[in-house]
Amino acid sequence: MPLDAALEAHLNSRYGAGTESYSRVAQLVKLGVEEGWAAYADIEGDEYRRGRIAEPSRETSDMSVESGLLRDVKGQYHCHINGEINMIIPLEEGVQFCGSGAGWRVFPPTSEHFPTVTGRALMMYFLPGGEIEYRTPPVR
Repeated sequence: MPLDAALEAHLNSRYGAGTESYSRVAQLVKLGVEEGWAAYADIEGDEYRRGRIAEPSRETSDMSVESGLLRDVKGQYHCHINGEINMIIPLEEGVQFCGSGAGWRVFPPTSEHFPTVTGRALMMYFLPGGEIEYRTPPVR
């Protein structure tokens, strides 16, 4: 499916917060943090960590699989060259990732933003081809 609002709606209705598959993946990512294979690299201390789980391959539909553990973070401005799919796993009430709570958020190809988390969350990032481009934000 194209990376767009329809895919986001599909993921949230079929695999969103409250579903068995969402709960299972969330449980595995939490275990990954405990075991050190998810969100293992400090970006800015214990409140902003990332870690690559898988490189793009046939098994991952040519997507890299990244993990993040974030609390109240405004990340680096970047462009999703081929789009990005995000799984948001709140670790406390009221968590938001770019305005979305628990579930899935999809950014279309060539979209740009500061990834912003309010509260504490685990994240999964799926990047087609593993492509992301860090840029200087536009002057407004």
